[in-house]
Amino acid sequence: MKKSIFLKKLRMTTITTFRWYLALAFFIYGGAKIYPGQFPTGDFTYDSTKDSAMQLAWHFFGYSDTYNLFIAFGELTAALLLLIPRTATLGNIIYLPITVNITIIDYCFGIPALSISILLTCISISLLFLEYQKLKRIFFDAPVKVEYTMSTDIVKQKVNI
Repeated sequence: MKKSIFLKKLRMTTITTFRWYLALAFFIYGGAKIYPGQFPTGDFTYDSTKDSAMQLAWHFFGYSDTYNLFIAFGELTAALLLLIPRTATLGNIIYLPITVNITIIDYCFGIPALSISILLTCISISLLFLEYQKLKRIFFDAPVKVEYTMSTDIVKQKVNI
């Protein structure tokens, strides 16, 4: 009995810790994109013989302020949803594709934050596995059909006026 209570508490503590860690990371990254701006803006000249692939990626993301804000909005939305217990699973569902995209970009362009993005992706995937039963009920189980029966007999009552 004590072991199952311990395991439940450990599971909930792990889920909460993962959620808060992911949210903190995206609050930092999302906030950095808004102010002062994680990516350089303005005109740039790229020389493939001198500049790195990371510089190309950074200039690409900084080229459009609108796109930069779009990325920040997605990260901040996922982070906020992760902090609210009722919306945490939705926040993680939004979080995962964003962090997978970041991991692919880090890998392809040689960005040194690859280990952090891999860690965030693995934690997000782990959270989905820890919430498998909830996701299974939402996406795979058939809805419960409830049948109601009502009596159709009309009850006649006398009313004195």
